[in-house]
Amino acid sequence: MNFWGDNNMTTNKVIGQPIPRVDGPEKITGEAFYGLDAKLPGMLWMKVLRSPFPHARIKNIDTSAAESMAGVSLVLTGEDLKGKLTGNVIKDQPLLCWDEVRLVGDCVAAVVAVDEDTAQEAVALIDVEYEELPAIIDPEEAHQNDAPILHPDYNNYVGAPPMDAPGNRYAGLSHERGDIQKGFDEADIVIENTYKTPLTHPGYLEPHGCLVYIDDEGIVQVWNNNDTPNGAHQELARVFDLDPDNINFNVNYVGGSFGGKSSGVMVGLTYAAAEKTGMPVKWSSDYDEEFQNMTMRHPAIMRVKAGVKNDGTITAWESEIHLAGGAYAGYAPLPAMTGILTIVGPYDIEHIRVNSHQMYTNTSPCTFVRSPGHPQAHFAGESHMDVLAKAVGMDPLEFRLHNIVKDGDEYPTGDGWQNVRAEEALRQAAESAGYYKEKGENVGRGIAIGSHSQIGATAHVVMKVLNTGRVEINHPLFDGGVGTATILAQIAAEELDIPTELIDIVPWSTREGKTPDMGVGGSRGARVYSEAGFGASQELKGNLKRLAAEFNGWDEDQIIFEDAHLVNGANTAEKISLGDIADRVGEPVSGRTDEEQGFDSPWTGFGVHIVDVSVDPETAETTVLNYTAVQETGRILNTLGWQGQVEGGIIQSIGSAMMEGLFFDESGRVSNPSFADMKLPTSRDIPPLQTVALESDDGHGHYKVRGIGEHTNAMAAPAIANAIADAVDARLYSMPLTSENLYNTLNTK
Repeated sequence: MNFWGDNNMTTNKVIGQPIPRVDGPEKITGEAFYGLDAKLPGMLWMKVLRSPFPHARIKNIDTSAAESMAGVSLVLTGEDLKGKLTGNVIKDQPLLCWDEVRLVGDCVAAVVAVDEDTAQEAVALIDVEYEELPAIIDPEEAHQNDAPILHPDYNNYVGAPPMDAPGNRYAGLSHERGDIQKGFDEADIVIENTYKTPLTHPGYLEPHGCLVYIDDEGIVQVWNNNDTPNGAHQELARVFDLDPDNINFNVNYVGGSFGGKSSGVMVGLTYAAAEKTGMPVKWSSDYDEEFQNMTMRHPAIMRVKAGVKNDGTITAWESEIHLAGGAYAGYAPLPAMTGILTIVGPYDIEHIRVNSHQMYTNTSPCTFVRSPGHPQAHFAGESHMDVLAKAVGMDPLEFRLHNIVKDGDEYPTGDGWQNVRAEEALRQAAESAGYYKEKGENVGRGIAIGSHSQIGATAHVVMKVLNTGRVEINHPLFDGGVGTATILAQIAAEELDIPTELIDIVPWSTREGKTPDMGVGGSRGARVYSEAGFGASQELKGNLKRLAAEFNGWDEDQIIFEDAHLVNGANTAEKISLGDIADRVGEPVSGRTDEEQGFDSPWTGFGVHIVDVSVDPETAETTVLNYTAVQETGRILNTLGWQGQVEGGIIQSIGSAMMEGLFFDESGRVSNPSFADMKLPTSRDIPPLQTVALESDDGHGHYKVRGIGEHTNAMAAPAIANAIADAVDARLYSMPLTSENLYNTLNTK
């Protein structure tokens, strides 16, 4: 990792240092407790019968054979839960379908039995009579006037923005500035292409699952691998009209999410089974279920039309975008849409028109997968930039520099960012990557630039000193691997001058914390929780100083913190340990902050990725040779954590660019529903990574933080696509950028 610009500006002892993750030992040794690890005595298992059709009417269900099977405790159908609809925002998904199924894998019935195998065998005995209905897989087809309406009762759904007329478009954003026709009239060249990205699974290794038990006090105890447990808590209360105070989502690690576990999918159904049996009930998905019907990243069809002058000035940009939202809209009706507007890139374009449409389709529901909307948008937008550069005979980097937005310019999406460093990031990336150096035979070089702002929202932190001298930090986040716990430990260590080894991170269960929190996501962890952690540390320090002054007769203003002690600055030989203060009080000494930041940010972060690939001219086998990423950021709290987020985003982005994607057969079923068929990258697929931090003092809060978790996940696909086109003079317009697709393109050409 290299620094450029302001360099690593920290003057702190702990903040800005490469501190190992505080949860690392627990996870490495296998001691970490994950959602699927939950077990209780007498626990029953639930399995679900899922629809074999993408769209059908349920005519009749015969459950008699399943109900009579030994070991079966309960069989549920849609009639048992009729009217129970759920979703994060729009409440449109039935816990069990009672009239229609809208995707392959929709929930039709559930069996609860003594063990998993018995439940699965009983599921196979349920006989369902279906009437097949027309299905829509393609989001553009879903937008046609004659398309079947998948949700005719849409306007009756809780949380649904009203539709003026029945249709499948449930969300969308439009952005326009200037006069688009004037822009095209001013152009010397106008080029239009269509770019496509597939449905993709986030690739977490722990599948969905939950355990629900109603204890002797009537408290609904839930273990669920969900990165937004407070939201799931409130939704369970709403669906079943429960007192939220009588629900508790217990703390557990989340075995990866990337936004794919941001809903309480299946929690309500598992609760219904536990309530009816009076026993603990556990459910977990297998990977066929994961790939068929769990929440994933939106497929997209993006039509891009742009006009350019012979001198390289872009005069007009028009995009028409269709996202397949899946059978149910409730999990992400808008965030993917906001990200998709970045298709126009960070360029000073006078005339812009972007229309985006999120459509109901008979496919898997989609959600807030890492950097929502940006990977799709950047693939189309940055690929098209290279197409335009080639048309006017300009180098792709020089073409971008010619059109790049400058500080003080209005961002093309209308945002008024401060301290825009896009040009700086481009030039540094060119220098770091050796952009102008000679390439080898059959080697192509590609570049892509993108930007990503962060959201704010709420954060809650309590920091307290115990009589043992240890510091305990409470917060409502369930750890999914983003590193917030380590950052909070660093802040406590920095502000109290104690080693991180004396700090314990103890998340609240949802009933303990009673703090509405949107969970992990949106690159908000470091931004919002660093400020909440700092605020809690300052209140704690003030309380400790007051008590030390009271106990010892010191001047409060002269007290300093040193090596887990408070020291009398007027006589440094006089000191008292943090633990002794708590011991004298007779209870922990604490500080709390409830931070609330708006969604808007005055800053965005630019990233420029440059990649070299080699292409075998006979087989089209493509190999990524090296990868350079320049990432603009605020102050870095943990260089090791920053590096991990950047490299992790790049690796994930390379995977989705070159090998990942789920595809539908004629029946509407995912044809490759396993990791055997939907490949993830391994170490053999990843080239040497050079990461460069473009650090600055422009950021949020005391530590000047900007999020980085999502920023790095969008540039690999266009950079690699552009490198391939540079190597073989043939362009791939659809992801994934496989050697097979390239071979077919070359032979067609």
